[in-house]
Amino acid sequence: MKSKVLYSNAHASAKINRLDKVRSLFQRSGFNEFLSRGDRVAVKVHWGEYGNVGFIPPPFVRVVVDEIRKSGALPYVTDTNTLYTGMRRNAVQNLEAAAMNGYTQLTLNAPLVVADGLIGRDFREIEVEKGWVNTAKIASGILDADAMIVLSHVKGHMLFGFGGALKNLGMGCATPAGKQILHSDVRPKVDPERCTADSICIDRCPVGCITLIDHAESRKIARIDSDRCIGCAECTAACPHQAIPINWRSSAEALQKKTADYAWASLAGKRKKVGFINFIIQVTPDCDCCDWNDIAFVPDLGFLASSDPVAIDAASLDLVLQTPPIPGSRADKTQGDDIWRKVNDVDYRIIIEHAQYLGLGSGEYQIVKIG
Repeated sequence: MKSKVLYSNAHASAKINRLDKVRSLFQRSGFNEFLSRGDRVAVKVHWGEYGNVGFIPPPFVRVVVDEIRKSGALPYVTDTNTLYTGMRRNAVQNLEAAAMNGYTQLTLNAPLVVADGLIGRDFREIEVEKGWVNTAKIASGILDADAMIVLSHVKGHMLFGFGGALKNLGMGCATPAGKQILHSDVRPKVDPERCTADSICIDRCPVGCITLIDHAESRKIARIDSDRCIGCAECTAACPHQAIPINWRSSAEALQKKTADYAWASLAGKRKKVGFINFIIQVTPDCDCCDWNDIAFVPDLGFLASSDPVAIDAASLDLVLQTPPIPGSRADKTQGDDIWRKVNDVDYRIIIEHAQYLGLGSGEYQIVKIG
């Protein structure tokens, strides 16, 4: 059976602006119907690393918060601590990064909560049926919510191929220890021909497992200690020379399937009280976890809403696939027909297929255009 996905394009006018469109999507998706007075509602977002400006702008989140409040429910905006180097590794700096990006109680009309606590140890383990993992470490601030609205920025990703609702759920609701389990199969290696020994990867590594060693021709290259590597892929994202590739086939399969497991676990106790909105705007090549963002590789396409996280991601993928790349973007500089693979050469369908196998939703969808 096809899942319904509501779609509103990115065009705006004096009669209806983009905030109006998101408000209409929320209302027409019936999300308010599963919200009750007094419900604690987690608004799951990714408020971005400071330096990146491609994340969902706060006014969109405010619109959703205000709609939730109309039902008498109690919304809070939330994300978790990270595994990688950056401002968001503990709740204090995480909230500082959020504020620097415009996410505050004043701008959102809701408190901000770091769902896994001060240093990422506030969690419970959820058993996963049919999964690659037996249990998932999910933040208590997600599990203790009565309902959840998941707001996801659609963009590229060096390990997933793309990021949407499923990644926002699976990786985004995991504790740092859970994120390390998800990344445990990722093992990057240095390509000596491309390495320039500029030490950027060394500065980005959160566990200090990269050093410079002597190489042939009297020059140095970086070396990664695989025994100490936690698989966060920070070095891969940071290297401007593409000198740290990953074994994409095995790494991507394991990472994506385990992330789907975590996405399934994050919905424990409220599977019928979750709504999803995907923002296909500023579709940048890399994750909002980076402290930079390149230009978008397709024009802004609009907004999708659904109660099915698999369907909304499948629809988002297909809308981008049908769109010509922006001239001068990363997608315009490489060969091939699949725009996602042009940006990051990863099989991005793995997470969709495994999430469907777990019963998270359906990859078959029907788009309903509402403007």
